[in-house]
Amino acid sequence: MQQSDPDTVRARQRAQWSAAAPGWLADRDEVAGPTRAVTDALLAGARIAEGNAVLDVACGGGDPALTIARVVGPAGRVVGLDLTPAMVEGARAAARGAGLPNAEFRAIDDECIPGVADASFDAVTSRFGLMFMANPVAAADAWRKALRPGGRIAVSTWEAFAPISFVLAIIGRHVELPPTDPDAPGILALRTPEKLGAVLRDAGYAEITVARVRTPVFESAEPERWWDVMTRSAGPLVLLFASLPESKQAAIRADGIGALRERHPSGIVEEFGDALIGSATNPG
Repeated sequence: MQQSDPDTVRARQRAQWSAAAPGWLADRDEVAGPTRAVTDALLAGARIAEGNAVLDVACGGGDPALTIARVVGPAGRVVGLDLTPAMVEGARAAARGAGLPNAEFRAIDDECIPGVADASFDAVTSRFGLMFMANPVAAADAWRKALRPGGRIAVSTWEAFAPISFVLAIIGRHVELPPTDPDAPGILALRTPEKLGAVLRDAGYAEITVARVRTPVFESAEPERWWDVMTRSAGPLVLLFASLPESKQAAIRADGIGALRERHPSGIVEEFGDALIGSATNPG
């Protein structure tokens, strides 16, 4: 099968994020907290308000769904969907712990089959999920059908993500990495405003805008902490590290921490990513 085969892509994403789930959920505040500007931009782009019903696809461990649940309040609701059962369980636990009964989470088999009624939501969000999908147009079209006429969608993708580039460069000093197709489903698959805008246009949306948000990633972390959080919570990295002998993992970690100290002589790591926020309306 080709890399773009939807079932193959879904199986790979489910495996990667299942492996990353323990680290992601344990380090939730450090993983999701620094990128709160992206979450804020999604809520603004989708025009989410009190009383709204919101569908959050690729909800991961519950961001931005938990924030949305607070905004829509008891009169509203949010349904979070994800391919990875471990992430969904983590989101459910977080909702219970936060006292948010209006947040519901479900594991799904296919992002193009969300399993919700047509025209039943005021808004759809997807935070760093669309670029991992084999057919983002088909996925966004399926989500549009869940929107009421005039409902809004807001999605985020990465235009540039320095942390991954940095870590992969360090790994590449120690092992030969396979060549990658930059346009295949992955972190930078929808890395330009034109690509993201075209997906929304082809999925049938109107009033499309794409904005940029620069955000820190794991801000104000010591080099050792930054490296460990990054390599155990970023889905594409976790299985890669797990495939290497422990001695090789240790050597890469030492090299990475040393490089971070050189890159950030203050001892505090501040790496950034540039996100794209695509917003649009379901014309009905």
